Amino acid sequence: MAVTLPPEFEERLARTTDAELKTRGMTLADLRASYEARVVRDEQTSPKLGDIAPNVTLERLNAVGKRTGEFIALSELRGKPTGLIFGSFT
Repeated sequence: MAVTLPPEFEERLARTTDAELKTRGMTLADLRASYEARVVRDEQTSPKLGDIAPNVTLERLNAVGKRTGEFIALSELRGKPTGLIFGSFT
């Protein structure tokens, strides 16, 4: 099955050096196959537009981004406009 890689993956492949491939213990063909497998897996398992979001439990942060120890399930917000902000506080 032919897999079309997103432009970002094609650009990564084009920039991959022999030294990086050696570190990974891969050939360029191995790396391409790895990217192709990821694309296929993502297409099969990623939520589609219109799908119901999985019910995850999230910790609330206070106004300055500190952890509160208070958790909320996404299902508690069903029917309410909700914005989720994902980021790293590390």
